[in-house]
Amino acid sequence: MPKRRAVWFPSLLLLALSSPAARAQQPSPPAVEPTAPAPAAQPPAAPQPGSVLDAVPAPEKPTVTARDEYLKALERITTGKGGTVESVYALAQAAAREQLQATLEWDQTIASGKIPRKRFERFLPGFHVGTGPGIYVIPNSYAFLDLAKQRGNAVDRRFFELLHQTFQGTPTRVYADQIDEVTACYHVGSREMLSLYKGWTQFQASNPNAYKDAVKDELSQLEQVYTSAACACSSHEVVDAGLEAFLKEFPKARIAPQVRERAQKIHTRNSDIVFRCGQELLLPQPVPPGVGPPTTP
Repeated sequence: MPKRRAVWFPSLLLLALSSPAARAQQPSPPAVEPTAPAPAAQPPAAPQPGSVLDAVPAPEKPTVTARDEYLKALERITTGKGGTVESVYALAQAAAREQLQATLEWDQTIASGKIPRKRFERFLPGFHVGTGPGIYVIPNSYAFLDLAKQRGNAVDRRFFELLHQTFQGTPTRVYADQIDEVTACYHVGSREMLSLYKGWTQFQASNPNAYKDAVKDELSQLEQVYTSAACACSSHEVVDAGLEAFLKEFPKARIAPQVRERAQKIHTRNSDIVFRCGQELLLPQPVPPGVGPPTTP
């Protein structure tokens, strides 16, 4: 059997309930000398500089990333717990920039022959993510249009309708055709461009404070194609007609003088635009010796 631990309790002095005489015959208890009070407990001394405790680093707080904030806000709005579509999209854009930077760093590390130390997330909800050879993080217009229809207001819905008209759920704008992973030709002056320019300018005029950066970016993309794109998918006749249509629709637009100058250079055959750009890359190429015809999956 296990041993029991003995516990000692001091006895109590009981006074007999008897006569005064009986109590007088009992011996008096010995006098008890007063004892000095025990010293109070002292708090532990603070560690001196250079001590072992001083060398222990404080625990680091977990870093909250733009991705974390975006996913948290996305969950809240989709479950009806609060938030606006525009605020969620702003966080989404910040997460996209963070994702793009992480993708570039990952690609550079791999290209240098090293093993990346950080874990890399290839998927970002609501976005197309390209990891190579073309590296991009582009909104999936289908996903955000659906979110706007379910949780947004009229302004949200109109913005994402325009964004969907621009991308059609793909990583590439409708007025660009990918020649390869990193090269594209542009439908300079196409009907799609004219319609999108009209839509985005009207949205900006009607809602100057809504989605400001995104609207500015889409208009900037269109303006660059109208004024600077040198690789045109179409013939010079089609491009010329498209530029003239723009000038007729928007004669006082900010970029109208540049568009007019481009059209004039097409008329005088002095344009620097390469028409039907990239078409030579779409022609069948000779098959190298020893290589069989491509098989259909």
